[in-house]
Amino acid sequence: MCCKNTNAKETHFGACCSRPDLYGIIIPGKHGKLLATLYTAGGEGPHPTILLLHGIPGSEQNLDLAQAFRRAGFHVMTFHYSGSWGSSGNYSLQNDLDDAETVLDFILNDTTYGFDKDKIYAAGHSLGGFVCGQIAARRPEIKGAVLLMPCNVGRIGKIAQSDPENAKVLEDVLNDSVNWLTGLTKGCLYKEATEHEKEYALEYQAAALSKKPLLCITGSLDICTPKKDHLQPLLDGIDALGGGNIQVLEYPTDHFFSDYRLEVSDVVTEFFKDLAK
Repeated sequence: MCCKNTNAKETHFGACCSRPDLYGIIIPGKHGKLLATLYTAGGEGPHPTILLLHGIPGSEQNLDLAQAFRRAGFHVMTFHYSGSWGSSGNYSLQNDLDDAETVLDFILNDTTYGFDKDKIYAAGHSLGGFVCGQIAARRPEIKGAVLLMPCNVGRIGKIAQSDPENAKVLEDVLNDSVNWLTGLTKGCLYKEATEHEKEYALEYQAAALSKKPLLCITGSLDICTPKKDHLQPLLDGIDALGGGNIQVLEYPTDHFFSDYRLEVSDVVTEFFKDLAK
């Protein structure tokens, strides 16, 4: 909640104060309420906005990135998918996509918080990279995107054929999430992913994504979503179409870029600042 200093001159945009602030927001969705958090930048708006998408089950929410983006002048909206961390409904890959569209629509229709509707971007980590790639491809309102160690979950069936060891790692992560998320049974996410390969595999979105600025970051020590199995098929698809406005960086780090948080934060922030100029 915005705390006002009655002795100081105040400037407002909409109903949101001009100081940096944080708002907990309940957004009605197709599957019930979504718990969202909005980090608002300081100064007069409207402000460019980043939709920040966490992975599964949501233990790492990348809120250090949210703070960095806000310091650079961006509003940052993050949220919990249906069936996770208090949001209503059941968890599924399709519900993840539905929820991202719901939150984007909230941003586009809002008149309170000072979103710049012409400068909306998205960033997603791990399974959030899958959601980010999909929503960036589907929605023209998103002007650029960052994929951080993206999980190309729709390829898990093909990965099982070419790299069964990595497929097993990914399958174990999906099955472990049964212990955290609502409405899941062992094997159900694997089944959903394999049954919807052409909807979910990121390479099928290459044509749309080739038309947008993309920054893709991978880790050479990432055993969860190694580049060759997850990002490379999308890059190959974009190259086959003549290329696009895409930057690819790889650091000697793990899936959570644990020892490269500051470096990744800086390069992603600069990417978004360049887009917003």
